[in-house]
Amino acid sequence: MNVFEKLGGIAVILGSLLLSAYAVLFPILLPLGTGSFDYAEVVRSPAWVPLALVAFAGVLALLVGFYAVYAKMRDTAGMQGAVGFLFVEAAYLLQACKVTWELFLYPVIARYPETAFLLRDAIIKNDPAVLAFRISASATILIGIVLFCLSIYRSAIYPKPAAALIFVGAVVYALGPMISVYVSIVGIFTFAVGCMLLGVRLLR
Repeated sequence: MNVFEKLGGIAVILGSLLLSAYAVLFPILLPLGTGSFDYAEVVRSPAWVPLALVAFAGVLALLVGFYAVYAKMRDTAGMQGAVGFLFVEAAYLLQACKVTWELFLYPVIARYPETAFLLRDAIIKNDPAVLAFRISASATILIGIVLFCLSIYRSAIYPKPAAALIFVGAVVYALGPMISVYVSIVGIFTFAVGCMLLGVRLLR
């Protein structure tokens, strides 16, 4: 095993653990309640920033880890794997951008009554430019994950359940915001378990 593969495996496992922790702690530490909730109040929670930091670190770790995952199967992945990898990396860059909003901008907006309505009434979420960004990010994740998971599944290097879990988790996460925040959390957890299997394989 070379050092690059080892570091990549550690990055994938670390990112998976961080995202799993985020998925488990999000509904426990934040005042979500049942049914609809005040998003501005959720952002004002003392746990919001620490959880956003956990998610941010997890996304960055997976950006590094997925490069190692692709590098190990590059010779057999073909054009499909290359395109899938590029879309996955682009998707995680967009996801990192989204988390920076949640980490640096949303707490400032939620802090003041004059601006809290932007979160509470979903003004930002439904803004055409933000909506276009969110749709583009979701589409990028879906395209990248479909192609990348097919390459992982067809390779003789990684366990096939990893590809299935990553695919299902990404789809559930992408569709989650249209259904419930809890659906997105289940998607994150499923995705993280699949990624962890890839990291374990890189470390063997």
